[in-house]
Amino acid sequence: MNLNQLHYFISLAETLNFTRAAADCFISQTAMTQQIKALETTVGVPLFIRDRHHVELTAAGKVYLKEARAIVARSDDAIRLARLVSEGVEGEVTIGYAKGFGQKDFVRSLRDFHEAYPSIKINLISDNTSILFEELKRGECDVIMTLSPKIRDHQNMKSVYLASYPVMAVLPEAHPLAGRDSLTYRDLENESFIMMEPSGRPLDQMEESLLIYERGGYYPNIVAMEGNPETLMLMISTGLGISIMPEYAVRLYQSDETLRIVPLIKEDGTTENLDFEMDWMEDSINPAVLHLHSVITAARSDN
Repeated sequence: MNLNQLHYFISLAETLNFTRAAADCFISQTAMTQQIKALETTVGVPLFIRDRHHVELTAAGKVYLKEARAIVARSDDAIRLARLVSEGVEGEVTIGYAKGFGQKDFVRSLRDFHEAYPSIKINLISDNTSILFEELKRGECDVIMTLSPKIRDHQNMKSVYLASYPVMAVLPEAHPLAGRDSLTYRDLENESFIMMEPSGRPLDQMEESLLIYERGGYYPNIVAMEGNPETLMLMISTGLGISIMPEYAVRLYQSDETLRIVPLIKEDGTTENLDFEMDWMEDSINPAVLHLHSVITAARSDN
């Protein structure tokens, strides 16, 4: 039994005429007769009562017609779903994003994508930048939203710019630099740094360390690492060290009287920013990635 035979059977059952059914299926009457006989042999019972002037379904044929229609319908659904997934209209996409990056622009992008493609399941993974790039390479993420890899070479990847966020120095309220309107990385050269937990990254490969070295010309003295932002802020308030963080990660702590959050500037006086981007592998076969890219690109052009 094959799907063609089921289509032939359904056509004959609906027309009860071999000539008309054969024409509807674009085959000869002889081929129609042969296919129905082959189907009946496979099923093991007669499906039609027929003579030279009359064709009708047997009792078994009537039952089989209902099931045959269901099988064909399920097959059509399977084909439709496969094509939709291939086009990215249905399926799923796993998006990795930098810890703390759940701010309004990212949320808006996800919402717009979900509204445009509601049948695509969205899976979210939050991690540090280096880990996200490794997960992308291993295929654990289809796309990542994270820091632009200006200081490393990531081959076989495509990217699109998302947004820039000011970099802030987070200091205890009694710190000698707490009263400044702005700071440079050079101003922080002799400070003890508390960094967000690097999840196994070597200290000399941390994005924060590399950025400080690039801008200030020194590797920071990292005295502690902490994965919980609330705990990190408490450690800073206690005077155990300072930290540098993007503006979106410290918004909730702007009114904390035990902290001072000061913008970082470059030596030329311009604002120090962290650029975020969407990255995906060049050879990605998940069409949902391109749909996500199109939604983000459209949103940027509208702003």
